[in-house]
Amino acid sequence: MTYTAEENLLTKLEVNNLDQDGVQCNFQRTCRVPEGRINSLPAGLGSFPIYKVSDFKSGAPKDWKEEGYFFPMYKQEAMWINFSRNYRNPRAMIIAAGNINAITGKPFDLSKDKFARNRRKKKSGELSIRIEEGNYIVTPPQPWIDGWKAEDGKVYQFVAAEMGSGETVEGQITGEEKIGGIQIISYKLKKGVKLIRETMPNEYMIGGGWLEPSFDSCFESALFMNSKGLDSAVRCCAMNSVQSMGLGRGGEISQKIYPDPYGLKVWEPNPSKVIRLYLVSSADFKQVTGHDAPATPVTYEAYQALGLPWFELYDSKYKDIQGSNVFGKLKPVSGGSGAKPNIPENYKPKPIDSKIFEVFK
Repeated sequence: MTYTAEENLLTKLEVNNLDQDGVQCNFQRTCRVPEGRINSLPAGLGSFPIYKVSDFKSGAPKDWKEEGYFFPMYKQEAMWINFSRNYRNPRAMIIAAGNINAITGKPFDLSKDKFARNRRKKKSGELSIRIEEGNYIVTPPQPWIDGWKAEDGKVYQFVAAEMGSGETVEGQITGEEKIGGIQIISYKLKKGVKLIRETMPNEYMIGGGWLEPSFDSCFESALFMNSKGLDSAVRCCAMNSVQSMGLGRGGEISQKIYPDPYGLKVWEPNPSKVIRLYLVSSADFKQVTGHDAPATPVTYEAYQALGLPWFELYDSKYKDIQGSNVFGKLKPVSGGSGAKPNIPENYKPKPIDSKIFEVFK
């Protein structure tokens, strides 16, 4: 596929991976899994294109932090966070959306927790983002996270929801939808700590296959096909309010969140890095950048009809963090699957042993 000079310029601004002090992470598009049953791990169908807020200052909302990042999501679109296997040192990370911890279901501002028996009064703006037993992940060994950590070895899938809809996890736990986006807070090892480093478990395919590498007739490229140049994108002004997105609750996926194999005492008490990711609706992405958002993501029906793979992990030796029962009390994002599958005439599955397949690249 050939791209114009303007599209190539925009591509240069794209950030493929975010660096968390040496651990690379990206955000994978995937199908939304059905509710009412435990699903296996869906594959990644291309990483979301990430951009720096500083590259689109004139088009970005005024309350976005200049050091932050953003990417577009369609309403009801699902995603998972992938951590690179190329690492030197492990990192502890708090994963949150809308300032709600994805492991414990606790808001950073504990006074806003509607499910707490005794709300703790805190000063305005005072946030609790300390790592505590069972409220963070460690990578490695954690290879990825697909959703909000429930009990009994499962997560509820991360699914995009509009701010103000009442469907974000943030809104249902705090009664407010003000923050949105994704927050990743990293902690380094204390100086002088030496570890026998854990490795990540390997995945295996339990069904389906992969597309031919040349296949692109069903999913359009995540690069943006329009006639506007980079100059108009950078200079685009936000004349109207931008629809921000948060993450809501989707269907259940079989997934463990491994306990810290090293122990809380090895980590620095203060964060080494905080990353803020803003989620913008696909409709308003053009208002910020001057370019169209990626093509509509694949539906569950199309995913199944195409025979795309599902995965499980060789991780029986790993234990599982308890998680929180609060996520099961929340309503899922409305909609879900239902679109008619769009299968190309010349489709031929091709097996491959990886959870990620860059369909959009």
